[in-house]
Amino acid sequence: MKFTEEQKKIFKFIEKGIGHGIIDAVAGAGKTTTIMECAKYIKNKSSILFCAFNNSIAKEIAHKFHKIGLDQVTVKTVHALGRQILDDNNQSGNPIRLEEKKYIRLYETKEIQEAIRPYLEKICEIHGFDIDNLEENEVYAINNLIKTVKFKLLEINQKFRATLTKEDLADFENLVIHFGIFNDIEIKKKFFKEEVRTYFRCHQILLEAANLLSKKTMVIDYTDMIYLPYKWNLQPIKKFDFLFIDECQDLSKAQFAVVAKYGRKDSRILAVGDPYQSIYGFAGADINSFYRIKEYTKATQLPLNICFRCPQKVIEMAKSIRNDIVGNKQENGIIKTITYDELIELVKPNDLIISRKRAPIILLVFKFIDKNIKVQIHQDEVHEIINDIKNYFKQEELQLVISKQPNGFEDIKNNVLKRWKWIIEKNAERITDSAERNLLIQQEKNHMDKVLDFLHKKYEKWKSDCKTINDILKKIKEHISSTDNSIKLSTIHRAKGIESYRVFILNYDELPYIRTDFKEWQCKQEINLKYVAITRAINELYLVENKNLDDMVEEESLFDNLPFDQSI
Repeated sequence: MKFTEEQKKIFKFIEKGIGHGIIDAVAGAGKTTTIMECAKYIKNKSSILFCAFNNSIAKEIAHKFHKIGLDQVTVKTVHALGRQILDDNNQSGNPIRLEEKKYIRLYETKEIQEAIRPYLEKICEIHGFDIDNLEENEVYAINNLIKTVKFKLLEINQKFRATLTKEDLADFENLVIHFGIFNDIEIKKKFFKEEVRTYFRCHQILLEAANLLSKKTMVIDYTDMIYLPYKWNLQPIKKFDFLFIDECQDLSKAQFAVVAKYGRKDSRILAVGDPYQSIYGFAGADINSFYRIKEYTKATQLPLNICFRCPQKVIEMAKSIRNDIVGNKQENGIIKTITYDELIELVKPNDLIISRKRAPIILLVFKFIDKNIKVQIHQDEVHEIINDIKNYFKQEELQLVISKQPNGFEDIKNNVLKRWKWIIEKNAERITDSAERNLLIQQEKNHMDKVLDFLHKKYEKWKSDCKTINDILKKIKEHISSTDNSIKLSTIHRAKGIESYRVFILNYDELPYIRTDFKEWQCKQEINLKYVAITRAINELYLVENKNLDDMVEEESLFDNLPFDQSI
């Protein structure tokens, strides 16, 4: 293989340079190929650690190292590295047990509920409720408030651990403001600081109980894997001479802290990432993670500016966001703006359809199911889509035998509509701009109507096999889990790292998706998402306009993160 001058400089840095390095690699720059070639220049292959962003990437990289005879290289995800540290230091007498809903279940225990009850009462008082003299119409409102408190506390807890926030009130307040856990309207209220102090105490109670539970029983969740090694100041048994860190722009502080534990004082780090592909700020990664890691390690910055994936027309479009990207291909490629109806006619097996928001994917899935077209969606995203739909229903509604209801499916649908139209309006109150708020309310109501109408239609068609809502959802899941000769659908977040000959971007005219209440880091992240979407195309890029899709819902907004998930 013929390497570029940029790549050769990186190889020379590995072989003869000193200190740490960080590669600034544009989309499609062949960073994986470059890193794997770097490994050949390191003498002790068994002392190389490759930190992968997720399991699928880790498996792919391990397989590639195997093919070139470098089986000695250790390839693991950051979470797996954190778990290894916990395992190395486990003196509890219990094996590590992963429980994804650890904090949810702990929050619901009698002990925690009793401990936080005075603070819940204080929050209710701050919001104007007299819990000893509740009027009948206030009961539902206060129950909704308590669910919101639970949702906020669980979100705070995850962000607090991922970002290694200091355990003091000032940093706690900065955390909840930075991540928009309290919106601009709430922040401006007279009793905001008092409410934050109350949340802080609830958070401390929950965190202390969870950490104690982990120490005694080794029951952990995914965030514990990266938080507890730092919290307990633990070290791994085995350390490495050379650490490769992939996708460093999306590492949270806790993730980087775990990786750093695997190096000695004289170890070297080569991180690789693209600051323009930093898109996981909402999950705890800092939008400036790339530059923070560079500064922390005092790394030499090394460029990879040549994109081998995209044709010239796509490169020109990408330059509007990252102007130093250079295309290696001579082909112009195809970029075409199309309508939603044209998408349905044009798309074919093995094409990739991506969307900033998940709701349009759900509606498109419905279209494909009606046409009996095979669809492949990432397993995690399948789970999320099914849960999005389940969210509309109470647990008992999911299990009701539909035929036994006096008016069949209509009875269930009417109950959902009555309940959720109020919930949607209530949760939209956090949007400060009235025009944006009203638009989102209408979009979510339209989306809900379409989802319910589709389920009703499918029930009538599948009623011989489907007796309940759960039965219908199981059948939908089967339709969207095809693996062979199928159309691929994905959110932009999950599409990062993959590519396709033909790519369709839903609602391209809405990118970047920016609201008036977005913070600076959120606006930057939205621009990055547009860049990621554009650069998935190997040859043809289709920009689907939002003329026939009036049911959009933001991926990390009301529809996806409402505190009414039946599983919580």
